[in-house]
Amino acid sequence: MNLKYKQLLMGLLLLMLQPVAIANIHYYNNYVQNYSNCAVQLLDDNSIKVSFQVNLVDGLFGLAGGGHRIQWGKLINTPDEGLKNTSLSSHKAILSLYFYNVDGTRNLNINIKDIHDIYVNGLSHNNSSNNIQEIKFTSKTPELSRTQYYISFTVNANVLKNIRIGASVGGELISGKQQYSLISSKGVSFNSTGNQCNPFDPQANIAPQSLIVEPKFRLTSTTWQLKNIDLDHLLNNSTETQGLRALMGRNTPAIRFCIGYRAMGVQNNRYMISASNINGLASNRFFQLKEKQGHNLINYKVRLHNNENTQDSFSLPKERKFIQLKTDNFLGEEQMCWSPRIRLYRTSTTDKGSYSDTLNFTITPQA
Repeated sequence: MNLKYKQLLMGLLLLMLQPVAIANIHYYNNYVQNYSNCAVQLLDDNSIKVSFQVNLVDGLFGLAGGGHRIQWGKLINTPDEGLKNTSLSSHKAILSLYFYNVDGTRNLNINIKDIHDIYVNGLSHNNSSNNIQEIKFTSKTPELSRTQYYISFTVNANVLKNIRIGASVGGELISGKQQYSLISSKGVSFNSTGNQCNPFDPQANIAPQSLIVEPKFRLTSTTWQLKNIDLDHLLNNSTETQGLRALMGRNTPAIRFCIGYRAMGVQNNRYMISASNINGLASNRFFQLKEKQGHNLINYKVRLHNNENTQDSFSLPKERKFIQLKTDNFLGEEQMCWSPRIRLYRTSTTDKGSYSDTLNFTITPQA
């Protein structure tokens, strides 16, 4: 019984170790001439579309690969007499992808299921594993023997917290009955605006630049309905310089001024909030509520109070407020809100009536 037990244990260990032994990846410096037409774009659904063109060096495939065989032989330890049987397959290609976290470390949680629409020269991959460093393509037609590869893929929505992507390409090196994955050590990454190719070394483990995305702000239109105010109370309890606080008609969270934006790719951006109104300013100090007939005025000021951070509160029309946006939210959406506090100031024309004004808010990046 003991002998049989030992044989079973040894067989199990061999079975566990076997997958590790078949990894044959080699990096080759003379594979890619350059990259061009690089583009990274954060789409409206928070997915990330990537595309670029690879310009290969000449003479890689078939009999033309003679000039490369000596270098390949050194990589895979093939003696000179075996070089005549060493060639790069013209029917195989490999795409190798690398993703990085905010702190520059490798993101090892991304697998093939997190990426879709992966194409090399219009061909889909034939991967049966989750290994994104060896996404393999096969074709019986000449698409993969050309000296240019057009590559595109899309990362699924909300998979990445930070957009730092590197890539490289390669193929299948055949020597006798052995096959090896040959990857270019000259890879590609993308600049911070996503429209330029940058160098990337897949072996160096140095994170490329992060994509910086300008936020698309969404300001929700809302009506701030004030409670009715007794005219005598307003006239007796306010002056042209001392205001009376107006109460909102509905005490609900909807009575707020909110800015929404997508936070992915936002990096420490400061923006300025300012406001203008339809009825114009009085003495450059007050907004003006105008009665329907247009003859009577009530001056007013607005204090926008931020409940999360009082330092983000500000007064209008006096101030223009710089705000610091929250960055790289995994959910992809952020919101900043303020509750309005309005003070009314009587004027020489204040009388009974229904008054209104329209505020227009402007958000501009800090210069």
